[in-house]
Amino acid sequence: MNTRDRIISHALDVCCDIHNAKKDFILNNKNRYSSTIKAKRMFIYYLYNYMEIKHNGMKKYFKNINHATSIHHVNKFGFEVETYAEVKQDFERFLLEMQNFNVYGAGFYEKRKELKKLLKEINDIKTITND
Repeated sequence: MNTRDRIISHALDVCCDIHNAKKDFILNNKNRYSSTIKAKRMFIYYLYNYMEIKHNGMKKYFKNINHATSIHHVNKFGFEVETYAEVKQDFERFLLEMQNFNVYGAGFYEKRKELKKLLKEINDIKTITND
């Protein structure tokens, strides 16, 4: 299991803990309990916005999910975070836990930001030298 998979696995565990849901129900679409749906929405939102997994790529993590379902969950959870204080508080607690789960030493999110910045600089240099 690589580092990215460990982070994703821990994110699923945290979503399940926050909403008192079962992993199997989330990953296999086995029921429609509100706790399961809330945990699934948070997990999909995290995968899309923080782990940069495309909607079509959610198939790797969920059984019987398509891109439209993923888009719906991301949009719905984004709305709920902005609208409801309780959902926002749960998500902030989730993000805090994920930042505490620090497998890179200096932090996954900081390293990813740094890499993006460096890639942008490299692309800028390439466009300058090609002109």
